Amino acid sequence: FKAPDYEKYPCIPLAFRAGRKGGTMTCALNAANERANELFRAGRFDFFGIPKVIEQTMDAHEKDGWLAEPTLEDILAIDQWAREQVDVEAERLAKEDKVLAS
Repeated sequence: FKAPDYEKYPCIPLAFRAGRKGGTMTCALNAANERANELFRAGRFDFFGIPKVIEQTMDAHEKDGWLAEPTLEDILAIDQWAREQVDVEAERLAKEDKVLAS
């Protein structure tokens, strides 16, 4: 087998990170990935925006909200939170891109 191409597939390291962290991080990753892909398909950012907003969402979750042994209610709440956080991160990314383009 060949080693994964992390440049071509930048979300692979994020999946490894979520798996190593465990707990609610895998839920946050999954929800963030689903929402980021929705926004990508809607034209909100380019392909490389996907891992950016996922990573930012994971960072925010790790700092405030990560649980090692979640309940079902915790998982449902984290899923909703991560989807909303991706929207926040997408707005931040759009503002950064406008500043960079100026």
